[in-house]
Amino acid sequence: MIELIRAAKAATMIPGAPVIEDAAILVDQGIIREVGTYGDLAPAHSGKIIDLGDAFITPGLINAHSHLELAHLRGKCPSGQGFVAWVEDLLKQPIFDLDPQALEDAARELKRTGTCMVGDIATRFAKEMAGTLEASGLFFVVFCEAIGETIPKKTFIPSGDFEAGVISVAGHSLYTTHVDVLRAAKAETRDKGLPFSLHLAEHDDEVAIMADAPSRFLDLLQARGRLLDFQPPGKRPVQQAAALGLLDETTLAVHCVKVTDEDIETVRASGATVCLCPRSNEFIGVGRAPWEKWVASGAPVCLGTDSLASNHDLDLWNEAAYLKEHFNGELALDDLLAMMTRTPAKIMGAGHILGTLEPGKVAAFARVSERISDLF
Repeated sequence: MIELIRAAKAATMIPGAPVIEDAAILVDQGIIREVGTYGDLAPAHSGKIIDLGDAFITPGLINAHSHLELAHLRGKCPSGQGFVAWVEDLLKQPIFDLDPQALEDAARELKRTGTCMVGDIATRFAKEMAGTLEASGLFFVVFCEAIGETIPKKTFIPSGDFEAGVISVAGHSLYTTHVDVLRAAKAETRDKGLPFSLHLAEHDDEVAIMADAPSRFLDLLQARGRLLDFQPPGKRPVQQAAALGLLDETTLAVHCVKVTDEDIETVRASGATVCLCPRSNEFIGVGRAPWEKWVASGAPVCLGTDSLASNHDLDLWNEAAYLKEHFNGELALDDLLAMMTRTPAKIMGAGHILGTLEPGKVAAFARVSERISDLF
């Protein structure tokens, strides 16, 4: 049976389309059939009407970067002390003890705050995370994280048949993942037509490690028996990623805090999408990405919350509000909403079903938070 959903306003997120006042959406078995005004669609509709009152709705939100494996560490990690101190504390935590209740709570929080899809990094439990997300009703890309120096004899991507999403591959970083592993991981995602994710230019120690400069973090890793044979490329992180062939239109470059104007242009020219995690960067204390330059560059930009070990919650509206409140200059509402809808939908390979409100797409909606409405 076709239902009519009515809302005070709807941002369809179709490029160039205005916000619809007194909006109506016809939905048939979870799929959008028509979008317009209530005045236009209601007269011919004889089925159920769901009136959302004064709600301002958008397509369901897409959290482009999370680490749900760490959901059980909410409130247990230090903030504002810098990356090395954060990692030192994290390594003392039971980071690989999956907590089913914490995962269930995290999934409920995502759905409650309007998120319908997640790009999640899984260091050890990719199939388990995909199963949890599918069971929760969320769409997903679970990125099986490639780390270390050994290329797996079998595929990076675990076998599994998931209706709500896919398992892909991410490189952990340019310094913790061997260059041959990074190339192989990127090649597999390219061969299978899947998105590739990489933590990139997140903190000063990453820049130092790449440049063969003194690094407390490198000392920490080598004291634990890691990176003993690491060969610094003598390049900035973005330039090294480009040299390795890791940046293209199917790459999600996460964080991108420590970048130059040249780096920004390199990413833009590659077609890669940038995922900003503003509150996570502030929580850890790694600095602030040049948000304004990223937005002005024309590179696709989206938002992620990162983990509950490095953020207070998984609410993308709070992430968006933080960005808007601290943004220097103008940031249009459409541009901000795009960072959580159509832009991540495209890089996640879900643009055909999510990201905009138009016929043929999944009827997934989010209510614009009052905090965001007040800011605009």
